[in-house]
Amino acid sequence: MQISDLVQGLNAGVGIDLSPDGKTAFFVEWSIGELSKVETDTGKVTTVKAGLSYPEDVEVDWPTGQIFVSERTGSIRRIFSGDRSEVLAKPGGAPQQLALVKSAGRRILFTVCFDSGKLVAIDVDTKVVKTIATGLGHPIGLVVDSGKKVAYVTEQDKGSLTRIKLSGGAKTAIYTGLVSPFFLAWNKTRKAIFCVQRDPANSLVELVLGTPVTLQSIATGLAWRPSGVAPNMDDTLIYSCADMTLQVLSPAGVFPPGQPPPFEIESIEFNYDRSGAITLKDHVSGNLVPKPEYIKGSRNEPAAYPAGSLPKIKVVLRKLPGYTPGAYAIGAIGNLGGVRRKNLTPVFQPSGVSNSIEFELMWPLPCNVGNPSVSMNWYARKVNVAAIPVQVGSASHKFYLTLGQPIAPWVQEVPWVGALEVACRWAGGAATQDMATAGITQGLNSTPLLRYDGSTTFGFVTYMLSDFLYYLQAGNPFYLNCTDCADAVVTLANLLGCNLVEGRMFNLSTRRFLKLSGNPAIDADWVSYGWYYHEIGWLNTISASDPVYDGCLQLDKDANDTDTVHIAYLATKTKFTDYYSLLTGALNYTLENIARRRPVA
Repeated sequence: MQISDLVQGLNAGVGIDLSPDGKTAFFVEWSIGELSKVETDTGKVTTVKAGLSYPEDVEVDWPTGQIFVSERTGSIRRIFSGDRSEVLAKPGGAPQQLALVKSAGRRILFTVCFDSGKLVAIDVDTKVVKTIATGLGHPIGLVVDSGKKVAYVTEQDKGSLTRIKLSGGAKTAIYTGLVSPFFLAWNKTRKAIFCVQRDPANSLVELVLGTPVTLQSIATGLAWRPSGVAPNMDDTLIYSCADMTLQVLSPAGVFPPGQPPPFEIESIEFNYDRSGAITLKDHVSGNLVPKPEYIKGSRNEPAAYPAGSLPKIKVVLRKLPGYTPGAYAIGAIGNLGGVRRKNLTPVFQPSGVSNSIEFELMWPLPCNVGNPSVSMNWYARKVNVAAIPVQVGSASHKFYLTLGQPIAPWVQEVPWVGALEVACRWAGGAATQDMATAGITQGLNSTPLLRYDGSTTFGFVTYMLSDFLYYLQAGNPFYLNCTDCADAVVTLANLLGCNLVEGRMFNLSTRRFLKLSGNPAIDADWVSYGWYYHEIGWLNTISASDPVYDGCLQLDKDANDTDTVHIAYLATKTKFTDYYSLLTGALNYTLENIARRRPVA
């Protein structure tokens, strides 16, 4: 089977239902709460209903035109012609796929509930809800046989296709080993069931009913996170609704006619008053990162945000020859969820560019430190008419994610892109200040380029951070002392929103320890020093009970100083008195608070 894209730019597409004549398909988009329909021969889309609460599936009673939608928040909604709708029932438990059965003048709507593990039946006319079966393991997909005696359900927990008798609710897993099985559909013979397998499989299989049930592969390589499946009457066309794309599977391939884009993305501004972004500086040039950060064909500069925030962005469009005046639905899909679609009427200046338009990302950013490349693939289509969504721009943008707003010494100095690159790499994945500081401490101590030397390299009064970053990038070994290491840990951690201070202890006679670049397996690399001072980083305040971080050296947790056994230990969130005892074997210390050194280029 060949796979063709029919509709692109979906915002978490899930369920789909195809008309008996195969000319119209209804589908729902979970992220933005919309129900739409598409003309299958042209790919033209029309929004039917907005404002739904995380819709999962759609089932159409084609003779009456009534539409039923399951909502993740627990309701089944009935939508009439026009925009009128009502809550038909509230089975709760996150209802998923729907199956409408007609018998003896009655309409029964079946659904499975992901959270509660129930199969329920809803009398459409009386609105009475009846529980058929319980104890299912996160059920998702559902079909009911033509004899109205058996339901088939996919269970996520078991990776199974399960048969349930509608009379009594007895259930039997008849096939296991499916990969993230999702929605179901009967094939033309009604003796086999199509089943979508979500990521990582991203495939469509056919389960042939019998003893035993057998599995046949129909198609692999579906768009990411496929959910719904809807074949036509003879299975020559099979529609699949995925996270960002509605696709059609066919033996010969189907390629709906294209349409020229009405406009394109001219620029995107990430850092402005309402955006939540952190102002950045290129320390090499000494200039702030220019705005807008992205201009098509000209520049693509990075942006920084606190992790977990929901950024806003400003977009400017450039009018193209295919533009016709009117309202458009514009939004983007991407690896972090894309940009929330909105309906608007662009206003273009005589130069051909629009006024800036504010958008919001679809979901909050990840809640941990990182430096992801964020893809934004922009789509637009006319609203209030059937129209084909067309791509109007595509680019990836570098984001730096911190744990919060940078603090001193990044109050007097604008955060540097180059410093964020190192800090986010060393602390990548950290969700707390402790984890971020530990990652930076570990990253510094484990960098093979670094060597220990007793004389300072990067300054006592100010911190020559630019030199440190230059040497790291150059790739040649260079030397640091304890002040340099403390400066690096504190400055990079505080850039991520941590709260570290530097402090010194004086007149130390140490046990053996492992300095930078030392090999813990070589006894000769374990040394002891008599130091006038040693400088490290403290979290929050300097005291005997506060945790410390030392990227300069590793302590020996082995208590015997006379043998060759060593247990290397890097101090990350270590209580100072425990740290000092391992370092010196004593507890007679004098401490001094050192002001955070301003990074300079």
